Amino acid sequence: MSAPTVVQRLATLAEDVRRDGLPAELREDVSRRVLDVLGNSLGALGQPAGKSVAALVTGWGGTPEATAIGTGLRLPAPSAALLNGTLAHSLDFDDTHLPSVLHPSSSVVPAALAAGEAAGATGAQVLDAAGVGIEVAVRLGMGGYDEELGNSEFFERGLHATSITGTVGAAVAAAMLSGLDADGIAHAAGIACSMGAGLLEANRTGGTVKRIHCGWAAHAGVTAAQMARHGLTGPPTVIEGRFGFLYAHCGERSDADAVVDRLGEHWELPGIFFKPYPC
Repeated sequence: MSAPTVVQRLATLAEDVRRDGLPAELREDVSRRVLDVLGNSLGALGQPAGKSVAALVTGWGGTPEATAIGTGLRLPAPSAALLNGTLAHSLDFDDTHLPSVLHPSSSVVPAALAAGEAAGATGAQVLDAAGVGIEVAVRLGMGGYDEELGNSEFFERGLHATSITGTVGAAVAAAMLSGLDADGIAHAAGIACSMGAGLLEANRTGGTVKRIHCGWAAHAGVTAAQMARHGLTGPPTVIEGRFGFLYAHCGERSDADAVVDRLGEHWELPGIFFKPYPC
Protein backbone atom coordinates (compact mmCIF):
# COMPACT_ATOMS: atom_id res chain seq x y z
CA MET A 1 0.00 0.00 0.00
CA SER A 2 1.42 3.39 -0.98
CA ALA A 3 2.08 6.06 1.62
CA PRO A 4 -0.60 8.73 1.97
CA THR A 5 -0.04 11.92 0.00
CA VAL A 6 0.22 15.35 1.57
CA VAL A 7 -3.42 16.27 0.97
CA GLN A 8 -4.53 12.89 2.33
CA ARG A 9 -2.55 13.46 5.51
CA LEU A 10 -4.08 16.90 5.94
CA ALA A 11 -7.54 15.43 5.40
CA THR A 12 -6.90 12.70 7.96
CA LEU A 13 -5.96 15.34 10.52
CA ALA A 14 -9.19 17.17 9.71
CA GLU A 15 -11.29 14.04 10.16
CA ASP A 16 -9.53 13.21 13.43
CA VAL A 17 -10.19 16.68 14.82
CA ARG A 18 -13.81 16.59 13.75
CA ARG A 19 -14.21 13.31 15.64
CA ASP A 20 -12.18 14.17 18.76
CA GLY A 21 -12.23 17.98 18.83
CA LEU A 22 -9.32 20.34 19.24
CA PRO A 23 -7.53 20.47 22.59
CA ALA A 24 -9.14 23.07 24.83
CA GLU A 25 -6.25 25.53 24.58
CA LEU A 26 -6.32 25.45 20.79
CA ARG A 27 -10.08 25.87 20.66
CA GLU A 28 -9.71 28.88 22.95
CA ASP A 29 -7.06 30.28 20.61
CA VAL A 30 -9.40 29.92 17.63
CA SER A 31 -12.19 31.68 19.50
CA ARG A 32 -9.95 34.74 19.82
CA ARG A 33 -9.28 34.61 16.08
CA VAL A 34 -12.99 34.53 15.36
CA LEU A 35 -13.45 37.56 17.61
CA ASP A 36 -10.61 39.33 15.79
CA VAL A 37 -12.19 38.63 12.40
CA LEU A 38 -15.58 39.85 13.60
CA GLY A 39 -14.11 43.05 15.01
CA ASN A 40 -12.11 43.78 11.88
CA SER A 41 -15.14 43.08 9.72
CA LEU A 42 -17.39 45.42 11.69
CA GLY A 43 -14.72 48.09 11.52
CA ALA A 44 -14.58 47.77 7.74
CA LEU A 45 -18.31 48.10 7.04
CA GLY A 46 -17.89 51.65 5.78
CA GLN A 47 -15.04 50.82 3.42
CA PRO A 48 -15.72 51.06 -0.34
CA ALA A 49 -14.73 47.46 -1.12
CA GLY A 50 -17.19 46.04 1.37
CA LYS A 51 -20.00 48.23 0.07
CA SER A 52 -19.27 47.15 -3.50
CA VAL A 53 -19.23 43.46 -2.66
CA ALA A 54 -22.40 43.80 -0.56
CA ALA A 55 -24.19 45.31 -3.55
CA LEU A 56 -22.81 42.58 -5.81
CA VAL A 57 -23.89 39.61 -3.70
CA THR A 58 -27.27 41.18 -2.93
CA GLY A 59 -27.86 41.36 -6.66
CA TRP A 60 -26.87 37.72 -7.07
CA GLY A 61 -29.66 36.64 -4.70
CA GLY A 62 -30.11 32.98 -3.84
CA THR A 63 -31.05 30.86 -0.84
CA PRO A 64 -30.51 32.69 2.49
CA GLU A 65 -28.14 30.31 4.30
CA ALA A 66 -25.64 32.46 6.18
CA THR A 67 -25.29 35.88 7.77
CA ALA A 68 -23.32 38.79 6.36
CA ILE A 69 -21.52 40.32 9.33
CA GLY A 70 -23.01 43.59 10.55
CA THR A 71 -25.47 44.03 7.68
CA GLY A 72 -28.63 42.06 8.45
CA LEU A 73 -28.28 40.31 5.09
CA ARG A 74 -28.70 36.56 4.76
CA LEU A 75 -27.09 35.08 1.69
CA PRO A 76 -26.05 31.80 0.12
CA ALA A 77 -23.04 30.46 2.02
CA PRO A 78 -20.49 31.23 -0.74
CA SER A 79 -21.80 34.79 -1.07
CA ALA A 80 -21.69 35.38 2.69
CA ALA A 81 -18.13 34.05 2.74
CA LEU A 82 -17.17 36.42 -0.09
CA LEU A 83 -18.54 39.48 1.66
CA ASN A 84 -17.29 38.57 5.13
CA GLY A 85 -13.81 37.68 3.89
CA THR A 86 -13.63 40.99 2.04
CA LEU A 87 -14.57 42.86 5.20
CA ALA A 88 -12.12 40.87 7.33
CA HIS A 89 -9.17 41.83 5.11
CA SER A 90 -10.17 45.38 4.20
CA LEU A 91 -8.34 47.16 7.02
CA ASP A 92 -5.09 45.13 6.81
CA PHE A 93 -5.60 44.45 10.51
CA ASP A 94 -5.75 40.65 10.23
CA ASP A 95 -3.63 38.15 12.16
CA THR A 96 -0.23 37.18 10.77
CA HIS A 97 1.89 34.03 10.62
CA LEU A 98 5.64 34.00 10.13
CA PRO A 99 7.70 32.78 8.38
CA SER A 100 4.95 31.96 5.88
CA VAL A 101 4.06 35.68 5.66
CA LEU A 102 0.32 35.26 5.45
CA HIS A 103 -2.90 36.23 7.22
CA PRO A 104 -4.87 32.99 7.54
CA SER A 105 -7.95 33.80 9.58
CA SER A 106 -9.46 36.32 7.16
CA SER A 107 -10.02 33.58 4.58
CA VAL A 108 -10.71 30.58 6.78
CA VAL A 109 -12.95 32.02 9.50
CA PRO A 110 -15.51 33.57 7.08
CA ALA A 111 -15.70 30.25 5.22
CA ALA A 112 -16.17 28.32 8.45
CA LEU A 113 -18.84 30.71 9.74
CA ALA A 114 -20.79 30.56 6.48
CA ALA A 115 -20.51 26.80 5.98
CA GLY A 116 -21.21 26.14 9.65
CA GLU A 117 -24.33 28.29 9.71
CA ALA A 118 -25.60 26.69 6.51
CA ALA A 119 -25.05 23.22 7.99
CA GLY A 120 -26.50 24.02 11.42
CA ALA A 121 -23.18 23.26 13.11
CA THR A 122 -22.42 23.92 16.76
CA GLY A 123 -20.03 26.63 17.86
CA ALA A 124 -17.48 24.02 18.89
CA GLN A 125 -17.65 22.39 15.46
CA VAL A 126 -17.08 25.74 13.77
CA LEU A 127 -14.09 26.47 15.99
CA ASP A 128 -12.57 23.05 15.33
CA ALA A 129 -13.01 23.40 11.58
CA ALA A 130 -11.60 26.93 11.55
CA GLY A 131 -8.61 25.81 13.60
CA VAL A 132 -7.73 23.02 11.20
CA GLY A 133 -8.28 25.25 8.18
CA ILE A 134 -5.97 27.92 9.58
CA GLU A 135 -3.33 25.29 10.34
CA VAL A 136 -3.56 23.94 6.79
CA ALA A 137 -3.22 27.42 5.30
CA VAL A 138 -0.08 28.33 7.24
CA ARG A 139 1.52 24.94 6.68
CA LEU A 140 1.04 25.32 2.94
CA GLY A 141 2.65 28.73 3.27
CA MET A 142 5.61 27.17 5.07
CA GLY A 143 5.99 24.82 2.12
CA GLY A 144 6.82 27.91 0.08
CA TYR A 145 9.27 29.45 2.55
CA ASP A 146 12.87 29.64 1.32
CA GLU A 147 15.38 29.67 4.17
CA GLU A 148 18.20 30.76 1.86
CA LEU A 149 16.24 33.80 0.74
CA GLY A 150 14.70 34.32 4.16
CA ASN A 151 11.39 34.98 2.49
CA SER A 152 8.34 33.33 1.01
CA GLU A 153 8.67 32.15 -2.58
CA PHE A 154 5.04 33.15 -3.03
CA PHE A 155 5.95 36.73 -2.12
CA GLU A 156 9.09 36.72 -4.26
CA ARG A 157 6.95 35.82 -7.27
CA GLY A 158 4.32 38.47 -6.55
CA LEU A 159 1.79 35.93 -5.31
CA HIS A 160 -0.49 36.61 -2.35
CA ALA A 161 0.01 33.51 -0.20
CA THR A 162 -2.75 34.70 2.12
CA SER A 163 -5.47 34.10 -0.42
CA ILE A 164 -3.81 31.26 -2.32
CA THR A 165 -3.21 29.00 0.68
CA GLY A 166 -6.25 30.47 2.42
CA THR A 167 -8.48 29.03 -0.29
CA VAL A 168 -7.31 25.52 0.59
CA GLY A 169 -7.63 26.10 4.32
CA ALA A 170 -11.12 27.49 3.79
CA ALA A 171 -12.07 24.43 1.75
CA VAL A 172 -10.87 22.07 4.47
CA ALA A 173 -12.86 23.95 7.11
CA ALA A 174 -16.00 24.04 4.95
CA ALA A 175 -15.64 20.37 4.05
CA MET A 176 -15.38 19.39 7.71
CA LEU A 177 -18.60 21.28 8.43
CA SER A 178 -20.32 19.79 5.39
CA GLY A 179 -19.95 16.29 6.80
CA LEU A 180 -17.45 15.01 4.25
CA ASP A 181 -15.19 12.13 5.28
CA ALA A 182 -11.39 12.19 4.89
CA ASP A 183 -11.62 11.31 1.20
CA GLY A 184 -14.16 14.06 0.62
CA ILE A 185 -12.08 16.60 2.55
CA ALA A 186 -9.05 15.66 0.44
CA HIS A 187 -11.09 16.15 -2.72
CA ALA A 188 -12.35 19.54 -1.52
CA ALA A 189 -8.78 20.64 -0.82
CA GLY A 190 -7.64 19.24 -4.15
CA ILE A 191 -10.32 21.20 -5.98
CA ALA A 192 -9.47 24.35 -4.03
CA CYS A 193 -5.83 24.09 -5.10
CA SER A 194 -7.00 24.95 -8.62
CA MET A 195 -9.01 27.92 -7.36
CA GLY A 196 -6.69 29.95 -5.14
CA ALA A 197 -5.42 33.23 -6.60
CA GLY A 198 -4.05 36.65 -5.75
CA LEU A 199 -1.37 39.02 -7.06
CA LEU A 200 0.47 41.60 -4.98
CA GLU A 201 0.84 44.29 -7.64
CA ALA A 202 -1.86 46.35 -5.93
CA ASN A 203 0.66 46.91 -3.12
CA ARG A 204 2.81 48.78 -5.64
CA THR A 205 0.45 50.66 -7.90
CA GLY A 206 -2.93 50.61 -6.19
CA GLY A 207 -6.37 49.17 -6.75
CA THR A 208 -8.97 47.85 -4.32
CA VAL A 209 -8.80 44.29 -5.67
CA LYS A 210 -6.50 43.18 -2.83
CA ARG A 211 -9.36 43.83 -0.42
CA ILE A 212 -11.37 41.01 -1.99
CA HIS A 213 -8.57 38.43 -1.99
CA CYS A 214 -9.62 36.84 1.29
CA GLY A 215 -13.27 37.10 0.35
CA TRP A 216 -12.67 35.27 -2.90
CA ALA A 217 -10.60 32.66 -1.05
CA ALA A 218 -13.44 32.07 1.42
CA HIS A 219 -15.98 31.94 -1.42
CA ALA A 220 -13.83 29.48 -3.38
CA GLY A 221 -13.26 27.32 -0.31
CA VAL A 222 -16.96 26.98 0.43
CA THR A 223 -17.64 26.31 -3.25
CA ALA A 224 -14.90 23.67 -3.43
CA ALA A 225 -16.46 21.82 -0.49
CA GLN A 226 -19.85 21.96 -2.20
CA MET A 227 -18.30 20.60 -5.39
CA ALA A 228 -16.72 17.71 -3.51
CA ARG A 229 -20.04 16.98 -1.83
CA HIS A 230 -21.59 16.68 -5.29
CA GLY A 231 -18.96 14.21 -6.47
CA LEU A 232 -16.21 16.29 -8.08
CA THR A 233 -12.68 15.17 -7.24
CA GLY A 234 -9.14 16.49 -6.95
CA PRO A 235 -5.80 14.80 -7.70
CA PRO A 236 -4.20 12.92 -4.78
CA THR A 237 -0.77 14.47 -5.42
CA VAL A 238 -2.16 17.97 -5.80
CA ILE A 239 0.26 19.48 -3.25
CA GLU A 240 3.59 17.79 -3.98
CA GLY A 241 3.16 16.70 -7.61
CA ARG A 242 5.25 17.92 -10.54
CA PHE A 243 2.32 20.01 -11.73
CA GLY A 244 0.91 20.51 -8.24
CA PHE A 245 0.25 23.41 -5.92
CA LEU A 246 3.72 24.00 -4.49
CA TYR A 247 5.77 23.52 -7.64
CA ALA A 248 3.40 25.63 -9.72
CA HIS A 249 3.54 28.54 -7.28
CA CYS A 250 7.04 28.25 -5.81
CA GLY A 251 9.09 26.06 -8.14
CA GLU A 252 12.03 23.94 -7.06
CA ARG A 253 12.55 25.88 -3.84
CA SER A 254 9.28 24.56 -2.42
CA ASP A 255 9.28 21.93 0.31
CA ALA A 256 6.28 19.62 0.61
CA ASP A 257 7.78 17.94 3.67
CA ALA A 258 7.46 21.21 5.59
CA VAL A 259 3.70 21.08 5.13
CA VAL A 260 3.33 17.84 7.10
CA ASP A 261 6.31 18.10 9.46
CA ARG A 262 5.10 16.90 12.89
CA LEU A 263 1.52 17.23 11.66
CA GLY A 264 -0.89 16.62 14.52
CA GLU A 265 1.92 16.82 17.09
CA HIS A 266 2.98 20.43 16.69
CA TRP A 267 0.49 23.19 15.93
CA GLU A 268 1.48 26.48 14.30
CA LEU A 269 -1.87 27.94 15.34
CA PRO A 270 -0.88 29.47 18.72
CA GLY A 271 2.10 31.26 17.19
CA ILE A 272 0.01 33.34 14.79
CA PHE A 273 0.11 36.85 16.19
CA PHE A 274 -2.47 39.61 16.31
CA LYS A 275 -1.56 42.99 14.86
CA PRO A 276 -1.45 45.90 17.32
CA TYR A 277 -2.28 48.26 14.43
CA PRO A 278 -3.25 47.93 10.75
CA CYS A 279 -0.35 47.54 8.33
